[in-house]
Amino acid sequence: MVDFVLVHGTWGGGWQWGAVAERLRAAGHRVFTPTLTGLGEREHLVIPETGLDTHIDDVANVVAWEDLRNIVLAGTSYGGLVISGVADRMPERIRTLVYLDAALPQNGKCMLDLVPPERRASVESLARQHGDGYRVPTSLVLDTGIEDADARAAYLARMSFHPLRSLLQPTQLQGRYLRVPNKVYVLAALKPTHRFVDYYEWASREPGWSARKLASNHFPMTTMPKETADLLMETAGG
Repeated sequence: MVDFVLVHGTWGGGWQWGAVAERLRAAGHRVFTPTLTGLGEREHLVIPETGLDTHIDDVANVVAWEDLRNIVLAGTSYGGLVISGVADRMPERIRTLVYLDAALPQNGKCMLDLVPPERRASVESLARQHGDGYRVPTSLVLDTGIEDADARAAYLARMSFHPLRSLLQPTQLQGRYLRVPNKVYVLAALKPTHRFVDYYEWASREPGWSARKLASNHFPMTTMPKETADLLMETAGG
């Protein structure tokens, strides 16, 4: 049995991992899918100060209070920065880090430093115009890959405004996350966005890392839950 902690990305929530979690639990594993402050069922808790550190605290506290050890910690999209921060605090508790079509951290840079300038401008503009200056509307959600129009609309309706400060707060790491024995980058290869192809290629060359692909859009946990769960279980073996 392995303990999995699965972290969502921008605008999402723990609910996005539901189908993956079911498969992992059916295989005998424990699964935790925390929702970050200000999102999903916790969207009522958002304040202007909700930042990356808040989200790192959210996940680190689950690991600490559940006394989890030897875990697989996976994050998607913005969640890549969150899991990096968690692993930097407690690398001794983590067996494997999985970046599922996720941002890789660069010390001193925030999430919006890692996207194209025009997307950053759109994020900040929409927050000013429609998010009270501190929340980012869901209109910038990347292609879900959900083909059925009704299912796609229902999925997008569950998304939440995202705390802007979490995307502007620079990553501050000591490099301890690199002590995690197994580090895996997974590229959603169907319609790659942002710098994810660069991250995949870097991980494929970097000692201590491995690189995998899934033939999906940016939300493989939604559109390919079986393949995503299978991949996570494979990575758990190192």
